[in-house]
Amino acid sequence: MKISQKMIRSTKKLLIDVKENQSFLLGLKITDDIEKVMEDKLNLLKYDNNKAVLPSPLLGINSRRNADGEYLSDNTKEKEIAYRAQDWSLTGWDGKTYSGTSYIPYKRYPKKFIQPYEYEMVIFNLNNSDYICINNKFKKGLDLDNNIKFAANLMLEIFKEVDTLILDDQNNLIEKVSIERVNWEILPAGDGIWNQVRNNLEKTSSKSEVKLIKKRLEWLQSKKPTSIKEGLGGYTGYLVFEFKNKDIYIIDSVIYGKATYIFEDEWENVSKLTKKEILDNNLAKDRIIHNNSWENKVSKYI
Repeated sequence: MKISQKMIRSTKKLLIDVKENQSFLLGLKITDDIEKVMEDKLNLLKYDNNKAVLPSPLLGINSRRNADGEYLSDNTKEKEIAYRAQDWSLTGWDGKTYSGTSYIPYKRYPKKFIQPYEYEMVIFNLNNSDYICINNKFKKGLDLDNNIKFAANLMLEIFKEVDTLILDDQNNLIEKVSIERVNWEILPAGDGIWNQVRNNLEKTSSKSEVKLIKKRLEWLQSKKPTSIKEGLGGYTGYLVFEFKNKDIYIIDSVIYGKATYIFEDEWENVSKLTKKEILDNNLAKDRIIHNNSWENKVSKYI
């Protein structure tokens, strides 16, 4: 059933026209209004059939949980000591300006990471009509209700409406379509990398954090990478520094991450990594925390 509202707390109304064990998609038929939202928020055109896009985490809380997951405080455990980076500068008695970075300790409950859903959106042509859909086929009664509710709320956050697109038992078309993922684009050569990413950073980070991130990016660029790629959609905030002569790719999360990931592989393989695979650190050659020894540790690889 088609719903137009901010969010849902239950799937009862949404699934009222879906039979038990029946397969369905969550999506919308593309109208002029929907097409405008697709262009503005997802950078998708109506004719980009079968291209999957992970919505940007900047679109709202559900988009952020979908792309990045979230950390929740676990207050069943004892508090632990964590550190917060603080950039500082002061004028000494000699009139000179001194600056640096301090790591301030504070107590907090341990954080528990909730994995991202990573639901992508894709355009399909079905029965000569175009639809924008969550790229996941659900089955009433078999899929977790929370997953269906989250996917519906993701659509509502972006489009303000969502519909159930019911599939019959003979329709296997969606599962068989080959999908091209568009997650990265090459930044233009030159010294303008900071200008490419600063706008999003200044919206989501403190002044102190912005200074530290700028310093880190400029240091990486000074090492003359073969290319620099910027994440799109749900990969917004990620940069990949390619050092082709060493078969090394450095992935740095400039908005959300607290670490840098080193991958040793062909770009064709690295580019297919999901954000979950990047963050799980099972495939990375190394994971380097952002702290005072960061430059020395990264230098070993480049």
